[in-house]
Amino acid sequence: EPNGPAPLVVAFTDPKTKYVMSETFDPKGEAFTKFLTEFKAGNLEKHLKSEGEQDNEGKANKVLTARNFESLVDGSKDAFVEFYAPWCGHCKSLAPQWEAMAEQLQEGGNEENIVVGKFDATANDVPEQFEVQGFPTIYWVPKGQLNSPVKYQGGRSTEDLVKYAKENASGDIKLKDEL
Repeated sequence: EPNGPAPLVVAFTDPKTKYVMSETFDPKGEAFTKFLTEFKAGNLEKHLKSEGEQDNEGKANKVLTARNFESLVDGSKDAFVEFYAPWCGHCKSLAPQWEAMAEQLQEGGNEENIVVGKFDATANDVPEQFEVQGFPTIYWVPKGQLNSPVKYQGGRSTEDLVKYAKENASGDIKLKDEL
């Protein structure tokens, strides 16, 4: 373009909520006016940095993204969420224990009471109720308390994680050998 690339137009409603104009900005065009009109009317979808669709069917440890987070961690049950970075050594060493904990809870038939998931905080915008400054960061989200997550500070063995889930669950958590 003669004067360099067209500017990126972004509107913010708060520091974490942004709306991006997808059309190319042209001072003589209608795209900018249309963007402002739609923004004021509340018709725009907020812009999220997010991984694409995930197939979580049958998975004990759900892959959470900025786009699917609200549908999977919706407050209807407890949630145990690990925020991680793919390059993080501590996250890599936690991964097998986290997976084993999720599988133990699934084998006990606890899907109605709890959702377990992992969230790549480098590829997705982190939901605003979570403070993630280091990796891994683990939160327990009590049923019905989406905006009051509790930072998990316990041990990182499968047993520690399962014990915490059982002790903090709002519903009854059973393991396979207790059925």
